[in-house]
Amino acid sequence: MFKHCLVSVFLASVSTYSVQAQSFLGEGFSSAIEAVQEGIDLIWPDQLNVKGVSARLGFGLGVTPEYEGSDDYRFRIIPLIDIRYKSRLRLNGSHLSYIAYRDGPFSAGPLLHLRFGRNESRNTILAGIGDVSDTLQVGAFARYQTESALVSAEYRQALGANLGGSLLVTAGHGIYKNGKFTAMLAVRARWLSGKSMQTIYGLTESQSASSQFGLPSHMSGAGFSEVNGNLVGSYEMTEKIRLLSLVSLGSIVGDAANSPFISGHGSKTQFLTGVGVAVAF
Repeated sequence: MFKHCLVSVFLASVSTYSVQAQSFLGEGFSSAIEAVQEGIDLIWPDQLNVKGVSARLGFGLGVTPEYEGSDDYRFRIIPLIDIRYKSRLRLNGSHLSYIAYRDGPFSAGPLLHLRFGRNESRNTILAGIGDVSDTLQVGAFARYQTESALVSAEYRQALGANLGGSLLVTAGHGIYKNGKFTAMLAVRARWLSGKSMQTIYGLTESQSASSQFGLPSHMSGAGFSEVNGNLVGSYEMTEKIRLLSLVSLGSIVGDAANSPFISGHGSKTQFLTGVGVAVAF
């Protein structure tokens, strides 16, 4: 029964988030929240043998680029949502996953992810080239996690927005613990198919012609698009409440770095930072 409810919550959030996702949430902050949640898994492990429902809810405040590759930044507010059912089904922000196989520290299974799009009105450089709409992604994950380290890989295939496939690889490890403060460091790399790379970072001739900024056309091929390092900290205010922080420094790489709205107009170097509060239930 609860499985169906959790899936319904996810699908309802799709329509709710989609309304303002392009202008309010965006692809950059979505990546930041994913990094924070991965950090939480290491620095705030589950203390209960979950037989039913458990949740960690809160909100975060952060500063992120206006679009991937921008050198203009904006302040954002986003909810932190992490709901689990029997340690198998998990709603993590805009990410729904199910552990179909588990063997000790290794787990794997299917996933469903809401990818936030990009609105051309977000920045004057994007004006005229059109929006990248929100879309659902389906895929699978594989994860190896111990008490102090994790390695994971996720493949996601977009169902719309003229996007293709993507692969996200993450490696993280706890690096510091002193009393109530804990920190972990994670390195992440993202690979995009040719279709995804062209939609996110390329410009067709028609887009170039309609660009109000006069951007030239650009064809992008498959490859790695970004790498970043994420430092996540946690301070235990009470047994149930944690103060969280994130500092992320990354770089746009490969064909993506040669995109006309990054090279000469944006920045290959990308910086994210934020703080948040989460409560366990």
